[in-house]
Amino acid sequence: MTDIYYPPVAPVHLGEGELSGGYRAWCLEREKHAPSHYPVRHHKHLLFSVVVPVHNPPDQWLQECINSVRSQFFADWELILADDASAPATIALLHKNQALDERIKISLASQQSGISTATNRAASIAAGEFLVFLDHDDLLNPYALSAFAQRLQKKTATDIIYADEDRFNADYQRIHPGFKPDFSLEKLLCTNYIHHPVVMRRSLFNRLDGLRSHYDGSQDYDLLLRATEQTSQIQHIPDVLYHMRLHSNSLAAGAAAKPDAHGKGIAAVQDYLQRHKSPAIIKVTPFEGYHNLSYPLVQRPKTSILLLAEAETSQGDIEALWQQHKNDEILICHNSHHSIPERLNTLAIKARGDILIFADGQLQPEPECITELLGHCVREHTGLVTGKLRYSDNKLYSCGLTLGLRGCAGRWHYACHANDLGYGGWMGINHEVTAVPWQLMAVKKDLFMQAGLFDCGYITQGFDVHLALQLANHKALTHLVSPLAQAKFPFPCPHQHAAWLEQDFKRLWLFWKNILNQPDPFYHPNLTIYDESISFISPYELKCKSLGFFETYDNLSSQLLWQCFNY
Repeated sequence: MTDIYYPPVAPVHLGEGELSGGYRAWCLEREKHAPSHYPVRHHKHLLFSVVVPVHNPPDQWLQECINSVRSQFFADWELILADDASAPATIALLHKNQALDERIKISLASQQSGISTATNRAASIAAGEFLVFLDHDDLLNPYALSAFAQRLQKKTATDIIYADEDRFNADYQRIHPGFKPDFSLEKLLCTNYIHHPVVMRRSLFNRLDGLRSHYDGSQDYDLLLRATEQTSQIQHIPDVLYHMRLHSNSLAAGAAAKPDAHGKGIAAVQDYLQRHKSPAIIKVTPFEGYHNLSYPLVQRPKTSILLLAEAETSQGDIEALWQQHKNDEILICHNSHHSIPERLNTLAIKARGDILIFADGQLQPEPECITELLGHCVREHTGLVTGKLRYSDNKLYSCGLTLGLRGCAGRWHYACHANDLGYGGWMGINHEVTAVPWQLMAVKKDLFMQAGLFDCGYITQGFDVHLALQLANHKALTHLVSPLAQAKFPFPCPHQHAAWLEQDFKRLWLFWKNILNQPDPFYHPNLTIYDESISFISPYELKCKSLGFFETYDNLSSQLLWQCFNY
């Protein structure tokens, strides 16, 4: 660290955010409160080494990248610019900036060696305990390092930090915000959702032997996959702290800019699977940068499919749809005189299978639906598994449940076109969720019985969420969505959304108020909870949060929440 004080330079001015989804309003609100959210200017014994591989960027872009570091509110950093045989004009610009601030180091190379080698060279001369990775045409938010330091003050064992990002176009307008979930290995194995920014403890980077050149294009993805094998101390900051420049040669503009990147990413995942001796099969999707994992069964477990059906529905018709394997047991309840959890429990007690698949008898499963569910359900540390459910008009019913939506729990992306990728891949790739709907739910029978079956204090809703939270909190199990397990209802998406019964709503809050008062880790606190759409949090919701509306629980707030979301 230097004893000389260098005041932050003026940050690069980014224009207003795009209007779509309310991002402009969010940006304005965020910039207003950032100084009070991130007051940390120094951190005892903490130095960040910002590493930037450089190869012939336009002078203006490189200068703006450098200025985004020099404009940091947090003062204890060094910037290491590792040039990869650039033109003389670029070298001159590097020397010019080094002369302005002694916290800037440069490393030169006479022959081009690629982004991994250049980044490793920068890391080799770093003095900081933590490395911050920055591309030569992108920008750090002025409060990025403050946010990282603040998190490290609270979570001292942290090895990796990542945050959210957005993009900016040629007019410097902020667009395409990427709000990310907390760490989700299932999602990471299907896409590099972490991307930028990444902060990594330097000792961990060195233990991994840095970046590997044969994955150039997806070298950061390979690094993250290997890092997850060494540490679980991974923190997410739910704020946009990194701005990617959108231009024709940038991956931010689309996969066509770097056609080899996705292939290298798939190779990195395949390498990961081989190291873990996993039987998983990588399956391509129609969306560049996204793929799926399917887990073939070594031996098909004894399976019981438990269905609730209308009284007038033919048992033979239902069995014809669900008997995808001759040895699967199918049990159907036509009796509607009891509550839904009571009827499902009755079937579960009778079932002889090791795996239970609960389902709405109206659903029509696709040919591989049950096999895909089973492949995930038999995995270690897995609790509940569901798939992608849609209506006959191809609108989404569910890809898992999200806590907080509509005041309690809801189906994010409800009524969206089911063939779309969804925000961050929600409808297209495997991912972890906090809860799954009973309408299609796979679970090991012993887990279900140990949990005490479904709670019959509920009538129509909430018992599935209750079970999910029991398993996650008491047994540390994760719940999964496999979009390859698909089923559809034989009718179109209804115009009116079914409301929660007051009894179910309040019962879930009574048992799980401490969890329902917290953001769902696989959602994002900057997205709306008012409905199930893909929208940013509204100024009204922000005001409610500031008043503590979602942070306290008593009978009155329960009544207010229920009325707010159901009337």
